[in-house]
Amino acid sequence: MKKALYKIGVLGLLLSSQIAFAGNPDRAGGSGATQLTINPYARSAGYGGLNTASVRGLESFNLNIAGLASAQNTEVIFSRMSYFQGAGVNINNFGLAQQLGENGDGGVIGLGFAAWDFGDIPTTTYQNPDETLPTFSPQVLNVAASYAKKFSNSISGGFLLRIVSEGIQDVKAQGVAFDFGVQYKTNLNPKRPNAKIKKDDFHLGISMRNIGKDLRYSGDGLSFRAINQTTGADRKAYFGADKFNLPTLVNIGLGYDIRLDKTDDTYNHKLTTSFNFNYNAFQNNGYGLGTEYSYKNMFMLRAAYNFIGEEKLFSTDPSNPNNVSGVYGFWTGMTFQVPVSKSGTAFAIDYAYAPTRIFNGMHTVGLKLSIGSKKG
Repeated sequence: MKKALYKIGVLGLLLSSQIAFAGNPDRAGGSGATQLTINPYARSAGYGGLNTASVRGLESFNLNIAGLASAQNTEVIFSRMSYFQGAGVNINNFGLAQQLGENGDGGVIGLGFAAWDFGDIPTTTYQNPDETLPTFSPQVLNVAASYAKKFSNSISGGFLLRIVSEGIQDVKAQGVAFDFGVQYKTNLNPKRPNAKIKKDDFHLGISMRNIGKDLRYSGDGLSFRAINQTTGADRKAYFGADKFNLPTLVNIGLGYDIRLDKTDDTYNHKLTTSFNFNYNAFQNNGYGLGTEYSYKNMFMLRAAYNFIGEEKLFSTDPSNPNNVSGVYGFWTGMTFQVPVSKSGTAFAIDYAYAPTRIFNGMHTVGLKLSIGSKKG
């Protein structure tokens, strides 16, 4: 265990030393498929995406896939995010996870589907600017398959393959992106060595996301009629579309669980604090602090604050040149979870809110069913 902790610590230090000051704002806007950086899962969205170290189950799909290894038996999640409410854009998300083998000894497999809904957009051209043409709707769909496993009581790891597809009817781009992640946990609380209920309280997580080959748009929408002025030949030609990078990023997170119960016989009240460092290859680095209070895994409250690059902390002035992100202020969320059967099946409703500089914030509602689970 000590050797494993040492290796993970060295890996974290190496990554940190290479990227701590490597944010690349000069390349902002230089990547495509930026929907891969949006987290549509309600529970982790309420945490501001800062729980890289402690995220569990299907919620790990857009943060740190190693957390999938902690899924209990069968998990099903459906969530819907109103992205910049008022813009008419929504994200519909579905996830399914299943343990393999007895007590998950064979690991956990997961499937995820995220589809963006842009509504009907009027088609206008130079000749028809009055919206009399048929409408269209961009098609953005991400389909993911993943596998994660607990290699010991302390270490888990996982990988994810995601098919990325976006475009309109006659112009599309498709490709594949990979995620990798690892989590480590241990007990650092020496004050309660005789506690009847013991749980690991320190969490470390590292994930690399959206690694893959460059994408390129293609299709008949890029074609035009070309007539050779010498021969009169009439043929179909295409505009050349340039390649674009995937929005690669790295998350490094720390988390610590604080036991609030006065006796060692119970563990009903828990306060989790988290810190996350986010390296983006195409924009400023991000930092964040978050906290979650949990009562018996039945009621949870969350709050988080993300800080991007050189932003002025807690500034809400859109005219401030240092405000570079569309989301500002405190992300918040809550969960109500109730047991359904004695076998441990539980049903949960999750909600998350993030304030934005324009429109009316981002709202996410999620429904989660844990079948045969003995943990929340």
